[in-house]
Amino acid sequence: MKILFLTIVLSLFSILQAQETSPTERFGGTYVVKAIVADIAREKPKDMSPLTITNLDNGNLEVKFTFNEHGKCKEIKKTLEKTNNPKLFSVVSSEGKHQVLIEETSVRDHWIILCEVELHGKHIKVAKLVGPSTEENPQAFADYKKFVNIKGFNEEKINFPIQAEACTPEQA
Repeated sequence: MKILFLTIVLSLFSILQAQETSPTERFGGTYVVKAIVADIAREKPKDMSPLTITNLDNGNLEVKFTFNEHGKCKEIKKTLEKTNNPKLFSVVSSEGKHQVLIEETSVRDHWIILCEVELHGKHIKVAKLVGPSTEENPQAFADYKKFVNIKGFNEEKINFPIQAEACTPEQA
């Protein structure tokens, strides 16, 4: 009887502990941007390198990616600071304060990243669908289209960037 009781208690503890983890705690690794849409007129992204997401010990996330600008490799690294909402993060930079919402899709390892920023008095939104590989996933894309429609984006403005290899920035 004691063994049965102990088994039940340990099972309940495991279930409760699993429920306490935030979905974004599973959001980490290298992801490619599969689709992107913005609510402002802007140049279509020609190519994008993979994003590297690292879960930090304090619950924050670190995001890194590289790009070529005039033949030179540049690296962008931002810390997404956790908020009271486990899906919402904030980023403070010279451009202002950003909010980043990270939403799961129904497909394992496919996520939607919604960035919102106030820039020069104008509210700007960008939504990206990211996944672990360049392989197309119709279900993840259907989830993304539904999300961008709910958030008020024009579905016709969805772009599919070319995947570029990450470059290595020169160390100064």
